[in-house]
Amino acid sequence: MFGKRSIFGIKFFLSGKKIGMENQEVKEALIVGASSGIGAETAALFLAKGYSVTNLSRGECKITGVRNLLCDVTDGEKLDKVLENYLSDGKGLKTVVYSAGFSMAAPLEYAEEKDIKYLYEVNFFAFLKILGKTLPYLKQNRGTFCVISSVGGAIPIAYDAYYSSSKAAVNMAVNALRQEFAPLGVRIISVMPGGTKTNFSFKRKIYPYADVNGYAEDMNSAVKTLQGIEQKGMKPSAVAKTIYRKCTSKYAYSGVYAAGAINKILIAFTRILPQQLFAGLVSLVYFGKEKGE
Repeated sequence: MFGKRSIFGIKFFLSGKKIGMENQEVKEALIVGASSGIGAETAALFLAKGYSVTNLSRGECKITGVRNLLCDVTDGEKLDKVLENYLSDGKGLKTVVYSAGFSMAAPLEYAEEKDIKYLYEVNFFAFLKILGKTLPYLKQNRGTFCVISSVGGAIPIAYDAYYSSSKAAVNMAVNALRQEFAPLGVRIISVMPGGTKTNFSFKRKIYPYADVNGYAEDMNSAVKTLQGIEQKGMKPSAVAKTIYRKCTSKYAYSGVYAAGAINKILIAFTRILPQQLFAGLVSLVYFGKEKGE
């Protein structure tokens, strides 16, 4: 009798199926940009749900229990090394959330090339790079990659054309990659928050009004309006709940999703209203007047 129990026990040990342990597998979530704002709230929520959570960003995530990997996503060589070391641990990577972002208010005539390149590197190219590096592990675990886009990718933000266009690129990439990833068992999701009350409003690079001859009045109006929309907008914790639900629900599918009822309605308007009418409404919001052409 003893020998049978021993053999039986060894079989369970070798197969990793110890009695009572079937549901105790720790899943890993990598949150890029969890030092503050939406990323930090997302890290806190995944941690509360039993995930092992790692933050990759320039600054530390102060949440107890979150592992920090310090790296600027625009530093290609360092990012390669950080990801290589992280992925070599053999973790059960189940979810990646890309929440890094950069925004600037600048007229096209005065925008500097280095700022434009930096914005696209943070918002688009680093997202694709991290997606490519983590994809083999997400394939193994039938995981999910979620990138935080913006309603600004569907509704233009005045004097922030670069940010809006970078987020539109993110959304199109996600919609294209969903076809590519479907046979792999990997979900690729874009979540579009609208205005969200975080310090991102005050980290935006704003070109000095004195240096943008002829654009200062309108740019000032656009910046103040945008900050007002953001600071009266959603709580980052509410956006985090949408992210978690889309990443973990068995009923969620690949694609682009707006966070919040109001934002879903706004996105619907972009699809049904004539382009010229919608452009006029955007002008009224940012400038209090409709712009002529």
